[in-house]
Amino acid sequence: MLLWFNTLLPTLLPFMILSNLIVQMKISVLLSRILYPIFHRIFRVSKNGCYPVLIGFLSGIPVGAKTTSDMIKRGELSVEEGQYLLGLCNNASPMFIMSYISLTQLNRPDIRIALLVILYSSALFSTFLWSAIRKKQLSHYRKKLTALNIQARKSADLAGFVNPQEDNSRFDFKKLDKSIMDAFDIITRVGGYVILFSISAQIISDIGSSNSTLKIIVLGFIEITTGINKISNAAFPMDIKIALITMITAFGGLSGLAQTKSVINDTRLSIHTYIIQKLLHMTVAFLLAAIYVYIT
Repeated sequence: MLLWFNTLLPTLLPFMILSNLIVQMKISVLLSRILYPIFHRIFRVSKNGCYPVLIGFLSGIPVGAKTTSDMIKRGELSVEEGQYLLGLCNNASPMFIMSYISLTQLNRPDIRIALLVILYSSALFSTFLWSAIRKKQLSHYRKKLTALNIQARKSADLAGFVNPQEDNSRFDFKKLDKSIMDAFDIITRVGGYVILFSISAQIISDIGSSNSTLKIIVLGFIEITTGINKISNAAFPMDIKIALITMITAFGGLSGLAQTKSVINDTRLSIHTYIIQKLLHMTVAFLLAAIYVYIT
């Protein structure tokens, strides 16, 4: 409960409320138009796909997945692009990486930016790698993407997204109330999964030797905040700690998978494909972290 209250609540809830409000006030459309020229070249996303990338990179699991899921339900994204975005933008948040991992656990403020770059660049590279593996499906996605952009622009015009005088885009407290309640619904679910998986991790931790390397890694794959804490306090060299923590953070843990599954249930997004994407991300992040600690 303290882990959820002290770490997850202050870092995730504000982003969730803000993201919900931005979507309801149609500000996401304007942001997408501004970001599209850059994001399309870097991330290979459609105009509507720009906002999930932005909010996912800023806020982390499961906000990236939740935003993607909501946009699919509204017909603003195809399932194919949604699956692509799921692997790209549903990762640990910058605050979690730079504050909880680098400062609180490793006590290494000097590696904050390096860890952030490693984890986010590996997410990008592994998503491109997954796209290459699924080349035929990606080709199909690109054909649908053109039609999707045309349809989205028409929908935006009909819905009043472009009309600044439309009441639908104005702030009111009903939108704020809905944004807050939706955000608390998600953060409560996240807390429930963190508690359940943390209890499971603690039960495993109490069985047998507490110094077992395999057990510590398994704990990290169950729930990353608990695993990061165990690895940080273990008698490993700092280089090993950094590489292992980077690996389990990239994967997100079973708790992260469960959180993601809970917010994509009403879509045709595949949790099995997402797991493959996270395994690729984990592998690439571990290799980059190993190279980083070797050269430094």
